Amino acid sequence: MSNESPREPGRPQDDAPRRSGSQRRKVTERIAINCTPAQKAAIKEKADATGLSPSAICLSTLLDTPLPARRRPSVNDQAMATYLAANARLSDVVRASLAELGKVNSNVNQIAHMLNADTAPQRIINLIETTIQEHRDAQAKHQDVLNDLYELRTLAMDALGYEH
Repeated sequence: MSNESPREPGRPQDDAPRRSGSQRRKVTERIAINCTPAQKAAIKEKADATGLSPSAICLSTLLDTPLPARRRPSVNDQAMATYLAANARLSDVVRASLAELGKVNSNVNQIAHMLNADTAPQRIINLIETTIQEHRDAQAKHQDVLNDLYELRTLAMDALGYEH
């Protein structure tokens, strides 16, 4: 009798490759094929173009069955480059917008300090008017940033193939 403990059902052996839950339930056999580097590249290219795995394409072809539904979206490289560039620009704009908010907050603190120090009313009024205008300007910039975020989302969706 063997000293090895029996393998628990549903658990892969230690030397077996880990598989997803779906693969453990459905795929129990493996066939390897030999091919040239050029053939392998062609298979991978076709897999990338269809958004399917090389195994799914080979099984579909060999068993004369329809291709399964695409599992992963294909990425449009040019659209993704546009998205990443827009993302970098927007990051800079958000940083500048936050700096503008910091200035407005500083002005509000100055107004509170002046009120507590009995500063001349006209000076306080001037600072309040300036702060209100800076707040309106910052609000307009924030609206522009939000519009850019919506556009950035559209670029991402286009790059991933979800919108055309």
